Amino acid sequence: MTTSGRPNLAHVWDRHWRDLSSRGAVFGRLVSAFRKVFLVSAVRHHTDRFFPPEGIFVETGCGTSESSVGIRRQGRRLVGVDFSLAALHLALQRRTFDHLVCADIRHLPLRDGSIDGIWNLGVMEHFEASDGLKILIEFERILRADGTAVLFWPPTFGLSRWILAPFEWLRSRLSRREFRFFPDEVNRLRSRQQAWQSLRAADLEPLEVKFSARAAFCHLVVVARRRPG
Repeated sequence: MTTSGRPNLAHVWDRHWRDLSSRGAVFGRLVSAFRKVFLVSAVRHHTDRFFPPEGIFVETGCGTSESSVGIRRQGRRLVGVDFSLAALHLALQRRTFDHLVCADIRHLPLRDGSIDGIWNLGVMEHFEASDGLKILIEFERILRADGTAVLFWPPTFGLSRWILAPFEWLRSRLSRREFRFFPDEVNRLRSRQQAWQSLRAADLEPLEVKFSARAAFCHLVVVARRRPG
């Protein structure tokens, strides 16, 4: 898969997940701890709030599924989609999902109006704005009428940037080459208004865009639904 002139992005993410999960990866352990302390409960809270107790729900860009292990199953069938085989291998070990699919989330292999809910965390910022719109349009296509999307979408002013950016700058200076903890983040939200405009451009109905203390102020929680009818 390529994204707006950035070739072999799947390979980049394969390497990222392997590096993050390696035994000697201190940063990987810190990220894992953050997910367990904050994001697991945040995902459970927002899926309980916005998803019905039954249906088919898809994490679009599921990674290792570590943040989604706390979702209440009830009558829900959970599907994880990612283009990184390394991530899907790790997700398989956690048994969060009923099904795992290797696919490009800009072109989801799912029927129109077949999904009751969509969620993801830290995915949308890795796609250029034009590709981000394609993804939102795909969400609108596969959601049932009144189906809901819950997106944890990092903003430019989120707490994670304030913490990580100084370390990235220092390491880049010392190594004399650009260093980032995560693959390129080219589409962080600049404002709540940008989120609302992006949703409306994909014909999704915005329901809520706000910071969540549950997510440690690292994400804007962006909630939208497919318009009824």
